[in-house]
Amino acid sequence: MRTLCSALTLCIAMAVGAPNATYVTLPGYAFKTNPNCQRHEPKTKFDRRCDWPSLGFKDFTPPLVTVLGI
Repeated sequence: MRTLCSALTLCIAMAVGAPNATYVTLPGYAFKTNPNCQRHEPKTKFDRRCDWPSLGFKDFTPPLVTVLGI
């Protein structure tokens, strides 16, 4: 029972502390972007403040991380 409670607490802590994805693919944009960010570059160019990943790989999809990290 104690192990089950520990595992459940760990899962809840990881779910609450997991970062949410704010970068989305929008039509007309060359990179995944944060729609709430004030852009300084045109949509077709990489904007270091608003686009993801910070290195600027076109059509990048970050790996999914599950609750257990697998």
